[in-house]
Amino acid sequence: MRQLIQAGFCLAAAFLPCAMQAQPTEERIICIGEAGDTVTVALWTPSQFDQPLHCIRADYTPEDAVCAPNGGWGLSSDADVPELVDITSDWKTAHTHLAGKVTAISGPKAVLFNAQHGVGIGSNLSYEWKFTLDRRTGSATWFTKDGDKFVYACNVQS
Repeated sequence: MRQLIQAGFCLAAAFLPCAMQAQPTEERIICIGEAGDTVTVALWTPSQFDQPLHCIRADYTPEDAVCAPNGGWGLSSDADVPELVDITSDWKTAHTHLAGKVTAISGPKAVLFNAQHGVGIGSNLSYEWKFTLDRRTGSATWFTKDGDKFVYACNVQS
């Protein structure tokens, strides 16, 4: 029995560093387009929702910034100038939200934002735009619902 308890402590100690990993630090990425327009990506930004958010701001989006938690959804109001009203990691909550929603994912190789509108997820939604950033090359692309794509060169600022 004693050996079993000791083995349990050793196993728990092996996983403890994983559980105690620090929150990633804030990161700002500035992307400049071929036409001179700017896209700013802010990752792991503290928020009023007690959870860090990934935010994107572009010269031509109606919102000041579009934000979502990593792997979750940022839910916007349906106003003329939308604002972030809630965040969720629950697909059912995102599914029932009628207005705009954006997903954000940041990993070691890429950063992705995807904006949609309407009830549902996936193909049930009106696709608005998508932004993909390859961290290895610093290249990014903004895709619009009209099929246009805009290329950017990006640099990490902090």
